[in-house]
Amino acid sequence: MDVSVIMINYNTYDLTKNALESIFKYTIGISYEIILVDNMSPDGSGEKLRDEFLQQINYVQSGGNLGTSKAFNIGLSRACGKYVLWLNTDILLKENFIKKLFDYMEDNAHCGICGGNVLDYEGKPAHSFCRKFPNLKTLRRSQCVVYLLLCKIFRRRFFDQYNYSNRPMKVGYITGADMMIRRELFDVVGNFDEDIFMYGEESEFTYRVVHRTAMSVISVPHAKIYHLEGASFSKNKGFNLSRYRISVLGTMRMYQKCYGTTAGLKYLNIVRKGRIRRRNLCLLLFNKKLAERYLQQKEILDSIISEMEKNK
Repeated sequence: MDVSVIMINYNTYDLTKNALESIFKYTIGISYEIILVDNMSPDGSGEKLRDEFLQQINYVQSGGNLGTSKAFNIGLSRACGKYVLWLNTDILLKENFIKKLFDYMEDNAHCGICGGNVLDYEGKPAHSFCRKFPNLKTLRRSQCVVYLLLCKIFRRRFFDQYNYSNRPMKVGYITGADMMIRRELFDVVGNFDEDIFMYGEESEFTYRVVHRTAMSVISVPHAKIYHLEGASFSKNKGFNLSRYRISVLGTMRMYQKCYGTTAGLKYLNIVRKGRIRRRNLCLLLFNKKLAERYLQQKEILDSIISEMEKNK
């Protein structure tokens, strides 16, 4: 088996159905399997997908809403491929995407993890990777209002999450939306960290790969995939409080795992100060709606910081 594709469903029947059909339509020239792990979706989408694609997928019921790390590891235990590809259920293929990543890995033995360029459903560049692995120094810079304004004005120059070149490049980490991994790496560095419920798990795993092996993490720009981010939380685009809290907790734990326990609290405080700055700027620009969103984010950060300080 060339590639084991692992997908995790939670209340995303329509999106997952479309994603699976696009894989079947465009993937040729390699042997692959699809392992669909359902996190006990309350809407019954797991069973519907199982019945509809009975002969085409390996369906696994996780037994609960376990988050992405635990669900992925369940799928990994059944994987037979030389490479493991984590695909989100809210993706669409419009080309032989999996084969392109497979070919790159086959031709480049130094590459341990790779991913393609991610586009949103309108075909615009989206979060595909992070050029530098996140740390507290780069985090402080990212929270600077001047830096954010420059990113908006000079998008191509400063935007470090999409490969505008025509050549593969070494990056800090690949987003979990389309992350291909050499199977043997799991034997060397372990599985995804199950202390992280969701968000930050792919970067924490990448940190272990980079620091314990000689393997590189590569962006492969000629492989493109479409992604509707956050679709499992809401069918409507926009800010989601629950999703934001989960993402903050996941990223905080990633910092703790990679840089030590105190780094988690430092991360929270840096982001909190950044949200205050952004809210103040929005008020100056009379953007009350966005200012309210940043206030909500700050309040979530306040509650997490308070919980951490109580548990010291």
